[in-house]
Amino acid sequence: MLRTIAVFLLALITGTVLVSIANTHVVLEGLTGVGAEIPTTVRAGAIFDDLAGFGPVLAILLLIGFLIAFPVAGFIARLLGPGWRNIGYTLAGAVAVFTIISGITLYYNQMLDSTITPVASGRNWPGLLVLSLGGAAAGLLFALLKPPAQTD
Repeated sequence: MLRTIAVFLLALITGTVLVSIANTHVVLEGLTGVGAEIPTTVRAGAIFDDLAGFGPVLAILLLIGFLIAFPVAGFIARLLGPGWRNIGYTLAGAVAVFTIISGITLYYNQMLDSTITPVASGRNWPGLLVLSLGGAAAGLLFALLKPPAQTD
């Protein structure tokens, strides 16, 4: 049980860091696409600023998402067989991030009638998919480090 909690926390931290870095990267690439020159030191500073500012909120959102997605993935993997375990957790992590970012965007658009999107990199499909890769990596890490169990 303690190992599962430790592996879950490691996956959560990994997902938070990767999604936050992906968010920063997508936004900065959008700026360079319109001609902005962004030196490496500015990029590094932006990554650290986003980790400090966006990271804690993202970690809470991913905590909720992974607490739902990973048990569902474990259940489905038990039904389909052990060969599906890594794929299931990887997809669960990606779907959790995809759902969270899409939900935030939908909430701001529909409920608040706002054109502002708090997670700018999630405005379009390529950005949303890049963010989801961070969740996929977290899910795969969880699958690889958590030993399979009867109750997965």
